[in-house]
Amino acid sequence: MSDYGIDIALIQETFLKPNRPRACTIAGYVQLRTDRTHASRGGTALYYSRSLHCCPIDIPPLINMEATGCRLAMTGHRTLIIVSVYLPSPKPLHRRDLKALLALGDAVILFGDFNCKNPRWGCPVLDYNGDKLDRLQDRLDFEIIAPPTATHFPHNVTHRPSTIDIALTKGVALNLNQIETLHKLTSDHRVLLKWVHPTAGDPTPLVKSPTGKSVDRA
Repeated sequence: MSDYGIDIALIQETFLKPNRPRACTIAGYVQLRTDRTHASRGGTALYYSRSLHCCPIDIPPLINMEATGCRLAMTGHRTLIIVSVYLPSPKPLHRRDLKALLALGDAVILFGDFNCKNPRWGCPVLDYNGDKLDRLQDRLDFEIIAPPTATHFPHNVTHRPSTIDIALTKGVALNLNQIETLHKLTSDHRVLLKWVHPTAGDPTPLVKSPTGKSVDRA
């Protein structure tokens, strides 16, 4: 985390369970978790630097999505809601889930593994979830931000890389000027998002969304 100056890290597929509440803590960061309790694998987490004015938020009941979120107070910008999101494959995307998460605040960033494939954001194929997310954009009034290169590199080389780790934003007055794929992590998903304050022009926190079992399970 320190190598990239990460202020907030969003994690999906943590595999963490409630019987290990202190697993995978990181010095200097507050850990928030939503463990999957009804089945194996899954789970989401969020880490934020203790230097930030952050606090956890309650996530409403969701149908298929898993999520963990925080509230970030920023000078010169309305309070920002940041949510780590995971939609397990092959579960369908539900409008109700997206609507509930986007309604968490006036300015919201949903970032993570949506498992939604659409050539519009760089996937080689179009699937049901990708088509539905595209159609919901205007209806729910959000923006889709994706890196110019693939974010998911399957360990099975017969599967093609795809862009399924994206950010959805609503009411955010920040210049999200840099979203890129990282090639130095061991996860099969890795994305870095950087934003710049619209008035100060100085870099503000980085949000990293590594997924695909990237949290240490030891």
